[in-house]
Amino acid sequence: MKRIIQVIYSIYAWFVCCLVWCVGYFVSVISTIGTKDKEGKYNSIERFFTRITFKLIGINIDIKGLENIPDKEPVIFVSNHQSLLDIKLSIAVIPKNFSFISKEIIFKMPILGKYMRTSGHISLRRSDERRAYATLNEVIKKLDDGKSVVFFPEGTRSISGELGCFKRGISMIILRSGRKVIPTAIIGSGGFLPKSSFLGNPESRDIRFKFGKPLEFPKVEKEDRVRSKDVLEKVRSEVSKLLYN
Repeated sequence: MKRIIQVIYSIYAWFVCCLVWCVGYFVSVISTIGTKDKEGKYNSIERFFTRITFKLIGINIDIKGLENIPDKEPVIFVSNHQSLLDIKLSIAVIPKNFSFISKEIIFKMPILGKYMRTSGHISLRRSDERRAYATLNEVIKKLDDGKSVVFFPEGTRSISGELGCFKRGISMIILRSGRKVIPTAIIGSGGFLPKSSFLGNPESRDIRFKFGKPLEFPKVEKEDRVRSKDVLEKVRSEVSKLLYN
């Protein structure tokens, strides 16, 4: 019986997510006709409709540390990654418009790909070193233009919920941009929608979001492997503290 309830709930949740997203996309298209700043409008509209989605499927989000997010400057959010839901959670919770990096294949999908590009999100082909470098420069340009970015530097979702190793690319962006870093922890998303399943767990709908105090690092123009390693360890340590304390 428990399994049947989970399947029924999951069908309902996915239907609501898709329906509300389609409505949000339609509203975004209509409301930005003749508008130059489509990217910012799309982000704000998606945040509004994502919050509606979570209310409809009964997800409760407890947020701590919003006061740690600077109001008038772009920042780099660095978070753990447990679930496919983490992106939508970030959109709903973070009170800033932001870009995130996603797999290139998503940008090739007919409708979703166009939406992602218009929203200002960034594609990444991990196997192509030159493209990865171009992505790094694109992220820095977003920050220079005043838009925040969100990173999940583990590179993949954690099955166990334990914090994995961070990819080195994030430290290069932090050092080259000179922007503040907001350590972020998402707790409980893996219990609701684990990596190994598309079925949501209606018994695990309480999720916590924690933002740490801003971290600042000196801006550098050239790569410094020693400094890059120190930055990576410091940021990961702060995310870990939020996650486990």
